Amino acid sequence: MNTPVNLSTAELAAEAAELIRSAALATGPDGRPGLVHSADAAETVAALAGLTARLPELLDQLASFLSSEQAAGRIGPARGATEGAAHDALRAARDAREQLYEAGRTAALLAESVASAASVLAPLGAAAHPVGKPATPHV
Repeated sequence: MNTPVNLSTAELAAEAAELIRSAALATGPDGRPGLVHSADAAETVAALAGLTARLPELLDQLASFLSSEQAAGRIGPARGATEGAAHDALRAARDAREQLYEAGRTAALLAESVASAASVLAPLGAAAHPVGKPATPHV
C-alpha cells in the first residue's frame, strides 16, 4: 500500500478510521456484498489482525512524543495565559500520556485476540471461494 506523503499523522489516522467505518457498513444488511463467503470473513479478520497489531506501537509513539515535548518545554498554554493554565496543560499532557500507555496495553490485548481469531479462521480463508455458487450477501 502506498502511504500518501502529503498527509499528516492525524489525517492518516482519520483516513484509517473512515476506512474501518466503510468496512463495517459493507457488512450490513443493506444488500452490499461485503461478506459473501466464509473466506471473506477469514480474510477480513486476518486484515484486522494486521491493523490491531500496529495500534500499540502508534499509541506508544504518541505517548513518547508528548513526553519528549513536555521535557523540552514545548507543552504549555497559549501566550499570556495564567500560571494555573500552565499547570493545567502539563497535567493534561501527563494524563494523556498515561491514558495512551494504557490504551497501548489494551490494544496489545485486542491484537492478540484478533490474531488468535485470524489463526482459527485461516483454513476458511485458504479455501477458494466456491466455484459455481452465486454470490449472495450475508444478511
